Amino acid sequence: DELILLALSLLLDSLDYLIPTLSIPRVGDIVDLLGLVFAVLAFSWLGFITLLELIPGFDVIPSFTITWFTWYILRERRLEAELEAELERWR
Repeated sequence: DELILLALSLLLDSLDYLIPTLSIPRVGDIVDLLGLVFAVLAFSWLGFITLLELIPGFDVIPSFTITWFTWYILRERRLEAELEAELERWR
């Protein structure tokens, strides 16, 4: 599950670099909006980090991948805390 989301994030960042150079700029904006919808659905409130993609000049930042890493770290911390709480109940 995490690897699929990472692959999609990397794909969206790659498309964000390639599409504006290969076609008209408006197509890149469509990819940004679709990526924003994907990020919000996949990563909840963290997906709003990808709003940076809509600001001119911020396309060089791999915001979808940064969002995935942030989501993954926060998720792992939450799971670790839940595991610790469960272990404390058993002691």
